[in-house]
Amino acid sequence: MSRLLCCLLICLLPLLSHGLEVGETAPEFELSSLPNQTPMELQDFAGKVRYVDFWASWCAPCRVSFPELIKLRAEMGSENFEIIAISVDEKTEDATRFLRRFDPQYPVLHDPDGKVAERYDIPAMPTSFIIDRYGQITMVHTGFRDGDIEKIRTHTNSLLAEES
Repeated sequence: MSRLLCCLLICLLPLLSHGLEVGETAPEFELSSLPNQTPMELQDFAGKVRYVDFWASWCAPCRVSFPELIKLRAEMGSENFEIIAISVDEKTEDATRFLRRFDPQYPVLHDPDGKVAERYDIPAMPTSFIIDRYGQITMVHTGFRDGDIEKIRTHTNSLLAEES
């Protein structure tokens, strides 16, 4: 009976965690970029709609999301929109090996100790946050499945249209 209760609690705990929600201010952070280790902050992209994507090299859905996000960024440009990918891989080599496969043309940062991911209360990989020009979270997206990019595109376009 106690094993069953423990298993049930383990399964339910993620559902009980608070996590960041729509309407909250996105926590600021400073991380080093990959591969050149340039320090970057969320504030560096103030005034733009930002898609902050927490990912890991071992994450199967991340292999699906990266090509879609690369297309989205190419389509939308970087004048008013930016994707900021944040690797939670402990080892830089794991993240850079993954990146060689995709070659994203947007900032990729590294959070090897998971402190920023912890501040954002990431429940799963990937988890992404769409942040408006004023720093407010307008969408939280967990996982990545076929068709998800359309919801992300529609939401992002609506933010860009209303803020133009």
